[in-house]
Amino acid sequence: MLLSLAADFLDKRKQSLSETVSKKIYNEIESYKFSSMPVEESQRTIEQMLDFIIRQLRENRNHAPAAYEAIKDLVAYEEGIASRRVKYQISLVDLLHGIRIFRDLLWEDLQRKFGTKEFKGEEFFTLEKRINPFIYIFSVRVSEAYLNSKDEVIESQQKALLKWEEVVKSVSSIELKIPCREEFAIIGRMQAEAIARRLNFDEEEVQDIKSAVGEAVDNAIEHGISEKGIDLHYHLSRRELIIEIIDYGRGFNPDGVGFELPDPMAERGRGLFILRQLVDDLRIESNGNEGTKVIMSKKRVFK
Repeated sequence: MLLSLAADFLDKRKQSLSETVSKKIYNEIESYKFSSMPVEESQRTIEQMLDFIIRQLRENRNHAPAAYEAIKDLVAYEEGIASRRVKYQISLVDLLHGIRIFRDLLWEDLQRKFGTKEFKGEEFFTLEKRINPFIYIFSVRVSEAYLNSKDEVIESQQKALLKWEEVVKSVSSIELKIPCREEFAIIGRMQAEAIARRLNFDEEEVQDIKSAVGEAVDNAIEHGISEKGIDLHYHLSRRELIIEIIDYGRGFNPDGVGFELPDPMAERGRGLFILRQLVDDLRIESNGNEGTKVIMSKKRVFK
């Protein structure tokens, strides 16, 4: 009896509960706050999760959700959630945090409605056995799908990098876009090293270029959170290599920053000081919330 009543209750509360959960997620979790993912998309996700739970409550069988044929639909749904969160640069930890918020508010609603003497403890335990396994399975499957989706993005970037290595000598410009995520910084470093070697910079210069790009990308990831990601442009000529690294997050005032060895306790300037030691020229263009462009060059000396 309680399973049926709970299903009807959640069906009526679906929209209201999804709005409440989404609001709490966007208020509490950093990567959701700064993501460009629409709140409405989060609400639709929660409504879909509630639909799955309602289906399990109305099933006339006492088995864990993993035994249901509906699990196939769930897996496909999880893969969609995971790929969208990777696109919007929501971290896996924050995604799981959001699921925990959903679980907590869901049970607050159910306990407020049915946690009375009218229903025996055994009935409430049956309700828990129907709902909690679904949430556990969902968390595991969405984590797996998230990691697979992220691996696919990294693999595609690495394949593109291998192609670029083969054509560097015959082009004057190379471009790369990466997400604003720490795990993708290695792609920028790999590309910079490959290009520098193909242009016959010596080993010390190769490492300088690799380090400079890595430092600039790290700064962009830390301060330039945006769905647009980070753009890297390499302009090649016989005299120099010019590298532009562009983010679309919050900007800053670069005037006078990074020219002198900064105080170890200073919040800004260390990264830019390092950059100026690694390249021959460095310019920074930044304006309010329109992002930041770092332009650096390394001269090519033919021996």
